This record gives sequence, structure tokens and C-alpha cells, in this order.
Amino acid sequence: MRMKIILNIAVLFLMLNCVYAQENPQINSYKLQSPENITESYLPYSIAFAAVLYLLNPILLIDNHKINLGINKEFSVGFGNFGEHRISFDYAYIFRSNNSQQFRLGYKYDYLLKNLKPSNTFQSTSAITLGLSYFTDFTRSGISPEIGFGYSIRNHKMLIFPHIKFRYTSVVNDKFNSLYDFSFGVMVGIANPFIDKKIRREGF
Repeated sequence: MRMKIILNIAVLFLMLNCVYAQENPQINSYKLQSPENITESYLPYSIAFAAVLYLLNPILLIDNHKINLGINKEFSVGFGNFGEHRISFDYAYIFRSNNSQQFRLGYKYDYLLKNLKPSNTFQSTSAITLGLSYFTDFTRSGISPEIGFGYSIRNHKMLIFPHIKFRYTSVVNDKFNSLYDFSFGVMVGIANPFIDKKIRREGF
């Protein structure tokens, strides 16, 4: 008897569910969406988010025991099969009245965590970055070692590198002789300008 009641309830539930689905076709269409359609619906938002990160890389700076916010932009010229040896120019604008602009010029090395084969097609891998730069804000100068981590998309001519980085700056002519900053965003650079590495994908 108890089993019969349970079966009747189950049948009734399925009938109500069918009726509700017919009266609300948008639910059916939503359930039947393929993963590709769902991905395409989020693609414009992903592109917009990546564009904002590329144009406006947030930076948090600790200077003289004070926390400051700003925006940061980096451009690199890389050398090597994947542009892993980089000459980097970095500009930061800090939201404050004094010493608001900072410039860095230096060398960075991207340690690729996947053993990529030289190719003219884009390949991707996680990467750890180590770097050393000269720092100036036109009032002070110093040296900036840094470490970063990101997911690199690159070939022998172009670098796309979403990443986070932490820097320590030793200032040589300031009684508060150290700065710390943390930033994240997307770096886009070029590799091997005016150099033909003659790297081709297998079969081409």
C-alpha cells in the first residue's frame, strides 16, 4: 500500500513537471543550451574584462608606511625562442599629490613551467618571472627586484601575459629607503623585432 502511494505521487510529480515545462518554454530552452552557447554568451564580458585589465592594471603601493593605489602599465620586448628574456619598460601612476609618477626600466626572465617546442603558433604555459629594474620618480631613484607569476600565451613574435607581481624597491636617496608594491593585469609585448628566428610549425 505504501509503495503504491509513493508511485502515485511520483507519477503526479512527473505530470506536473511536464505541464509546467510546456507552459514555460524558456526553461526548456535554457536546460537544452549547449556548453558552447553558454560560453559564447559570456564571451563579450570576458573580452571586456580582459580589455580593462590590459588598459588599467591596478597597483597597491606601500611608501613611507602609507598605502597608495594607482594604475600600472608595462611593455616588454622579448628575445629568445619564446621571448623569455625581456627588456621591460614600466610606468605607474599613483593617486596622490607628490611623486605620483614612477618609471622602471629593466631586465626580466620568464621561467616557462611547460617544456614548449619552438613554433610560430601560439602556445600557453604558466610562468614564473624574475626581474631587476632601475626605478625613478624624478625625485628618488633606486633598484627594484621583483617576482611574478602568470599564465603566458606566446610565440616567437608576440607575448600575452596575464600575471601578478610583487616588487621591492630599494631607494638610495631617501631616509625611508624602501617601497613595496603589488599589482596584477595583462602585459602585451613583442619578441625578436627585426630578427627572423626561422621557426616554423612542423609540416610548414
